[in-house]
Amino acid sequence: MTSSSLQWQHHRMRLRRAILLTFVLLPFLFVTLASSAEPETRYYSDRFIFRGREIDNLVLAVFTFSRGQEDDKFYGEFFGAIFVHNEWSFLEGNDKYLYKPGDLKTIQPSYFAKAEGSRTSGFKLRYDGGDFTINVASGPVQTLYASDAGKTLQRQIGAAEAVLTLRGKEYWGELIHEPVVWSGFNGLKRYKGLYKEYQAFYLITERGREIYLHRNSASGQEFLDRYHFTETLLPEGGFIRSAKQPAYFFKPPIPLRLLNSIHPPFAFYPVPQRWKVDAPTVGTLYAWSRKNASKNWVWGGYYLMAIEGVLKTGETEERAWGVAEYIPN
Repeated sequence: MTSSSLQWQHHRMRLRRAILLTFVLLPFLFVTLASSAEPETRYYSDRFIFRGREIDNLVLAVFTFSRGQEDDKFYGEFFGAIFVHNEWSFLEGNDKYLYKPGDLKTIQPSYFAKAEGSRTSGFKLRYDGGDFTINVASGPVQTLYASDAGKTLQRQIGAAEAVLTLRGKEYWGELIHEPVVWSGFNGLKRYKGLYKEYQAFYLITERGREIYLHRNSASGQEFLDRYHFTETLLPEGGFIRSAKQPAYFFKPPIPLRLLNSIHPPFAFYPVPQRWKVDAPTVGTLYAWSRKNASKNWVWGGYYLMAIEGVLKTGETEERAWGVAEYIPN
């Protein structure tokens, strides 16, 4: 065999190896390019809770605007409820809606509800659908507490003086604003293990003390391992705050004691109804649900509660009221 023939065979072998290597690496190359070009999943949520000042004629309203991006799709979801005349009503239009691509920080209107403004200027909320036309206007929002302050997950609690207008009547009170920003999280997807016996309270006393606390019995580490997030919601936290005294911050484990619960028909879990919370240096809070409202209650779902209570401090007592939520699982 001549030297030129040997060179030609070696050349063909090198060419075959190069072609084979190209076919082996090509799928990985496409995966790498696709993953590097894939947009990050983003989630924003703004929850507004109006809490009237008249405990014996209590008016409460909850508006939540969620929105996010996954791949190239933008979406929004609205949730609303109102408590008036001692009854809860879920508002029409509690559903997902089309979202125009753009800045997710901006709350785009849903079918029946919209929110305008900022924490600096105050907010204007409007709902018009079904049996209710509701307007809420607030002053500037004061940040009270950062319940989550990580690199990929931020959640805050703020409050402002506000007025709610319903059927021509004005109700003065406070507007709670709870914004959430969570990178990599799809908030409109149901994640197993995110919540377990989750309880959160948004209360105020007749002397103006703001009370917020939450507890989540879910295993944060199991949730992180299952979905490969770097952060999840802190299991518990909260505060009692007034203008005249230093803020009291609850430290884990929060001494939240269940005093009574009910078991809804056909449901697979109990629902808390009465609680006791000790806050050394401040007092003891006794709270109970005046009225519950639920969605998907048989399998777990979601509960809203109109809360009434008493904060006992030494010889004195202050009435307390507001909103609580409960997520069994």
